[in-house]
Amino acid sequence: MARLLGIDIAESAVRVALLRSAYRRVVVEALVEVSTAQATVSEAIASATSGLRFDGAAVGMPGESVFYRRVELPATAQREIEAVLGFELESNVPFELEDAVHDHVQLRRAGSGGAIEVFAAIAQLPEVQARIDLVKGGLKREPELVVPGSVAFAALTAVVPELEQGLVRPPGAPPPGAGAEAPVELVPSASAPVAVLDLGETRSEVLVLVAGEPAFARTLSRGTQGLPQSARALGQELRQTFAAFRAQGGDAPSVLYLAGAGASIHGAESFLSGMLGMTVRILPSMKLELAPPPKPGTPQQGYPGVTADRGSELPRFAKAIALALGLENRGRVLDLRQGPLEVARSYAYFREKLPLLSGLAAVIAVSFGFSVVAELRALSTERAGLDERMRVATLEVLGEEVMEVDRAVELLEKGPLSEDDPLPKVDAFDLMVQLSKAVPTDVVHDIADFDVARGHAIIQGVVPSGTDAQATADKIATSLRENPCFRDVKVQKTVQFGQDKQKYILELDLRCEDKVAAKKKPTDAPTKPKTEEGDEP
Repeated sequence: MARLLGIDIAESAVRVALLRSAYRRVVVEALVEVSTAQATVSEAIASATSGLRFDGAAVGMPGESVFYRRVELPATAQREIEAVLGFELESNVPFELEDAVHDHVQLRRAGSGGAIEVFAAIAQLPEVQARIDLVKGGLKREPELVVPGSVAFAALTAVVPELEQGLVRPPGAPPPGAGAEAPVELVPSASAPVAVLDLGETRSEVLVLVAGEPAFARTLSRGTQGLPQSARALGQELRQTFAAFRAQGGDAPSVLYLAGAGASIHGAESFLSGMLGMTVRILPSMKLELAPPPKPGTPQQGYPGVTADRGSELPRFAKAIALALGLENRGRVLDLRQGPLEVARSYAYFREKLPLLSGLAAVIAVSFGFSVVAELRALSTERAGLDERMRVATLEVLGEEVMEVDRAVELLEKGPLSEDDPLPKVDAFDLMVQLSKAVPTDVVHDIADFDVARGHAIIQGVVPSGTDAQATADKIATSLRENPCFRDVKVQKTVQFGQDKQKYILELDLRCEDKVAAKKKPTDAPTKPKTEEGDEP
């Protein structure tokens, strides 16, 4: 059992949803909304979560701070999506990728020609860090999950099956608006896109799902503020949004579900349906249980419970609920806590629940015993490996096998065993210089990846499709082999990289074979006798 907290930071309020997940049941234990009109966001978070016990927390990132990209990668990039995706995204965002964080989900549907289709979200690192700090100021702990914009709604597919399939008019049915007609019963279609609209005050967020997977996301500059006068402008932005989705190769969404604070506006469904020419509905009922408030006089359970009136407002808290569900099913959402912001994946829930496991002391003791034995075996194996590495290193550097650390330090402090310095005389810079010399002058050449670690280098180069990548790589490898400090130069593979590029991979070792003669004491010279006082006669 785990208690999951979702925090939706809206424009004028903070909405919090506390869920309990256990035994294929999801129970809503708290729905709290605190206005930010008279309080800061951190203060509102502190007030909304006061008295709540939870194991993990998730927060949403404003959609206007996030760039969304749908990218097709060649099927050959299956094993190196992360490296190839970064290369593709860097040219599609107005900032350096090293100053940003991104996450992606590989879609189950294949792109054109069997290509891999990926949906990615990118945000600047300082803005994500600011969001984390904002939550930490009120929660007194960092959120484990930061979800970009409307992508959070993808997690609702676990409790709203309607989001995994669209609704289409049956074959032969007249188009909508074709005069007086009997209502047409729509039929489900797994391939038909579904859209979710989170109506805010001054801005709104849209997510398009195909078979339950995120395919398109956008933030609109219109919300409930100014309605009904601004209704047509809002409808126009929605039409432009769906047109942009169709321009990327998708079909028009078959149904639009309303969520958020503005979902309950009277007449919103009918007006948007007429404006967009599509089915518009309030977000369907969620397959969730409501925890009743504790009875008077009973011990506090760490949650206030949910009354029937509050339970009717589930669409208003849809994003907070989706964020909480994202903690349990991370594969449905994107997480911007990547790179330097990544959270260590540990047994956090276990540590929170440790006091409740006192009755399993015997089992824990047995498990601990097994873990100690396993740890000892692992340490023994590690020690043997370290001994072997020390033997090889001392033999190479010092000219003899030295297994005592103090002895090795002593010999190193004395300096090299000969006039030739045994330390490596080649580094990554030297390799780059030699590589630039080895590349034929008539070849357009880029370095996609360059990795040097512990004397081993991996080089990934990119050349145009019109160039023979294999021949180029072989020529470079031959040139590098002429350098005595480059060992075991190998061309690992060459692959097609996109439509107009080829990639090759070189591997080599950086090691100079120094001719170090072991320092020997002279044995041929006669030993001079000494007097009793130690002086030479």
